[in-house]
Amino acid sequence: ARVQSVQTYTDTLRALLQATRADPADRDAAKRAARATIDAGRDAGDSRMVGAALGILRPFLSDADSETLYLAATARQYQHDFSGALKLLDQALQMDPGDVNSRLSRATIQTVLGRYDLAKPDCLALQAIGPVALLCQATALLMTAQAPAVAKRLGLMVAHPELMDAAFQPWALGLLAELSQLNNDNATARDYLHQVLELDPKSIRDRLILADLMLQDGLANQVAQLLKDAPPTDSVLIRRVLAAEALNTDSTADRAELAKRMQLNLDPGLTAHAREEARYFLQIVDDPAIALERAEVNWALQHEYEDARLLIDAAVAAGRPAAAKPVLDWAQQQGVTAPALQLDALVKRLAP
Repeated sequence: ARVQSVQTYTDTLRALLQATRADPADRDAAKRAARATIDAGRDAGDSRMVGAALGILRPFLSDADSETLYLAATARQYQHDFSGALKLLDQALQMDPGDVNSRLSRATIQTVLGRYDLAKPDCLALQAIGPVALLCQATALLMTAQAPAVAKRLGLMVAHPELMDAAFQPWALGLLAELSQLNNDNATARDYLHQVLELDPKSIRDRLILADLMLQDGLANQVAQLLKDAPPTDSVLIRRVLAAEALNTDSTADRAELAKRMQLNLDPGLTAHAREEARYFLQIVDDPAIALERAEVNWALQHEYEDARLLIDAAVAAGRPAAAKPVLDWAQQQGVTAPALQLDALVKRLAP
């Protein structure tokens, strides 16, 4: 996602960028600046800032080391250029098969793309780092029949923090939250997400998932507080508008900003924000036909829970439930059984 305002660069980031300008041939300085730029862009929800990291690294890509390739892939992944990111990660792993960051990133992207069968080998290759391998595999198995076993293992990890580095605790708790959500246990999911945010207050993804659960459970009054200091990305604005609608409060400014952004995206046919566009047209503008078109575009890009749910909901709202058949095909191929997707109901809708 992106924001419209120019983000403030910290003194540390400015110094790193100045170092790269002072010596453009210094690869290590470029990597430090790129990493800091990516981190700052993620925290701000600013894809343009993350994209700037690619500019910093570009002079070194023709003769790149594995770390440079990994950083460039990270930037491309954030911009939803998953195929470009995978190519860079493939190169990095050919160069250094033991590159843990590149292997984990490749598994993560394959999971986002719904290719769990392709994510598993990279997760298994991380067995030497026990907790990382388990968390990687758990991420790829959340929506499958193996989810109960995954939940049991994650529960043991969380109950015995000595089994893993404290840095992995938010990841494990976040996965437990998603497992609860996928099993329609929103209250437990919210509890886990509150724990995640106590440990990692900057996690936009977890805040957005929590906001969705609050909206589903009639807790719109808590959404405004949850997102008050979040970067005004499309995803954040959509949830603020939905909360305002539920509370019958004014959201004119957020609505106007969203409408402007959506039009800017649709005019040149951009696709990176198709998920947000589908939700905007489905839930805010109430135009299911456009929502379905954007949901189909988004489904071609990524296959996470929200993407599947959006395509199903948009297809049903548009009176074209057969348009959601790709979700059923994918679910059958990858062994997806998540109760929250309500796949059985979709099958009945498609029955002749």
